[in-house]
Amino acid sequence: MRRIHWPLLVGVTVIWLLLWGAVSPLLVAGGVLVALLTILVFPAPPRTFAGRIHPWHLVVLIVRFMFDLAVASLQVAWIAVRPSPPPLSAVVRIDLTCRSEVIMTITSELISLVPGSLLVDLDAHNGRIWLHILDARRAGTPDRWREIVLAQEQRVLKAFQPAVAPWTEHEEAS
Repeated sequence: MRRIHWPLLVGVTVIWLLLWGAVSPLLVAGGVLVALLTILVFPAPPRTFAGRIHPWHLVVLIVRFMFDLAVASLQVAWIAVRPSPPPLSAVVRIDLTCRSEVIMTITSELISLVPGSLLVDLDAHNGRIWLHILDARRAGTPDRWREIVLAQEQRVLKAFQPAVAPWTEHEEAS
């Protein structure tokens, strides 16, 4: 029998209760049953991140993300209300330096959460992501977006330093 991870069980149960918008003994029992069934039928992959969290670099990452979020929100709001045709968009391929799936996922999510850019695809094996850019003319060239994403990746790497060299994780696992 599979081992039940209690934090995951509690997390799925809490999500269940949030979806219902209420708490009652029946909903909690149903949430636990749904969580158990979900965990047993769809087991979580093994944890592959064995790094350390660096608090100062994590603060820098969060502050920079919040700044990027505020600036991009204002830019997208202006695009929505300005009296001109829709902007020219683009899809940009970016080759990341890291091969850790955890680091690639965090980097991709942080980039995708900023308005004006959206993750289209993540190729974990080759360390590539494809981003949809809302306003390609204003945002600059594809090289500028590569610089933005790679700088974000470096901030993530500094905040969540992997225990192994991040570019060799797939090579060692293969």
